[in-house]
Amino acid sequence: MKNLKGQAAMEYLMTYGWAILAIVLVIAALIFLNPFRAPEVCLFEQAGFTCNEPPPQLYVLGSDPEGNLYMNVKVWNQLGQPIIVKSVMCTSAPGTEVPQDGKMPVSGMSVQTGASATFSGQTAIPCVNSQGQQIRTSPGQEFRGKLVIWYNYENDIDQSVQHQIKANVISKVTQLG
Repeated sequence: MKNLKGQAAMEYLMTYGWAILAIVLVIAALIFLNPFRAPEVCLFEQAGFTCNEPPPQLYVLGSDPEGNLYMNVKVWNQLGQPIIVKSVMCTSAPGTEVPQDGKMPVSGMSVQTGASATFSGQTAIPCVNSQGQQIRTSPGQEFRGKLVIWYNYENDIDQSVQHQIKANVISKVTQLG
């Protein structure tokens, strides 16, 4: 009978070699795809608006030593009728709470059905906490909060009575400039 020790050793190495290769490939795929990072989400609680195309950008200015947080966002009107945006807010207030202070007034921005309103640059939305004070943070942090919009339909009888809609926002804070 022949000595089969060499063949047994080779089969052992091949079996475990393939298993180790498979493990290395799975780890490489996980590192590349990073499924554990927070998704960037902007989702309204009610139908009629969308804000995920493109996802909102939360940022601090590189020239701002205090690290004040701002949001750039594009909001799409899918209500089926034109609206007039009166004010907006980005807040980290918990639950359904909306601070009394911190609203950013918008001077009657009209948004037609199927069109969008963009808040960026000079019209970027400052983010406030539950006391209405501007949030201070640093790049790389995760923001979980809300985008709140007060609006009227163009044909509302009393324009002083405003509708309110909220979106849940999750995004990573970046640095601008």
